[in-house]
Amino acid sequence: MVSISQYGEREVKACKSVLLELVHLLGEIKDEMVIIGGWAPTFLLPQSDDPHVGSLDIDVALDFSKIPDNTYHTILKAFLKRGYTQDKDQPFRFFRKVKVEGVFQTDAFQSDAFQMPINVEVDLMAGEYGGTAKAHRTQKIQDVRARKARGCDLAFDSSITVTLEGDLPDGGKDKVNFKVVGIAPFLVMKGMAMFERMKEKDAYDIYYCVEHYPGGVEGFAAEFRPQIKNKLIIEGLEKIRSKFASIEHIGPKWVADFLEVTDKEDRAIIMRRVYEEISELLDILKISSWEEKA
Repeated sequence: MVSISQYGEREVKACKSVLLELVHLLGEIKDEMVIIGGWAPTFLLPQSDDPHVGSLDIDVALDFSKIPDNTYHTILKAFLKRGYTQDKDQPFRFFRKVKVEGVFQTDAFQSDAFQMPINVEVDLMAGEYGGTAKAHRTQKIQDVRARKARGCDLAFDSSITVTLEGDLPDGGKDKVNFKVVGIAPFLVMKGMAMFERMKEKDAYDIYYCVEHYPGGVEGFAAEFRPQIKNKLIIEGLEKIRSKFASIEHIGPKWVADFLEVTDKEDRAIIMRRVYEEISELLDILKISSWEEKA
């Protein structure tokens, strides 16, 4: 299980530096690129008194229908030239090794700083509709494959432009602008993901957005109303409902697990709070629980 203590400053900083670099590498197709996944809350809710933990990997949604084949640098060539390695079994996944300052420490002593390599994972994602047939798990984009993700099609119609400033993996400060998925499709995609995998941070990300949205639960619900009849929106929210259906369901439990809340009384408090806030949002939107179609 991955929990909050594993989101160390060095690891998150390394990932953020790769995100900064990615925007440069994909500069020719930047308008067709949207950052989704675990980094989104950091940029969508930057004013929170309780900062989001960030992410240890990067999910990049690519609008394959608008990306030409004849860019000066293809996606694969740009990645390989910069030292990225491609996963042999999952071709949509790349890794960028980043060296960051670390300190070797035990109970007995602490050594001088050293260069600690961190492998940052980058996943290329795409919408499901159009392109390859339904049976295929990936979309072809130039010379790479992007994995189809349920709800990803929504990301291209609802995004915001944000700014990131920091250090590049090989040194040097820089600042870039790029698109991040809007908060409504982000929540929907997290609901889809949570339904398909065992990852405690998905529940944390969902709860964090609801808990820290500036307009409260009512304001958050307003984000969904213009699209509430969209079948993907409904599906994602219904899947969230199914995972947060009671205090004892895995949604509230995973939030407490990710936050490493071990005291029995404290766990009961946080799990109740998670359940009540998610339920309030879904009650306002009149969302029922997801049921698998026969």
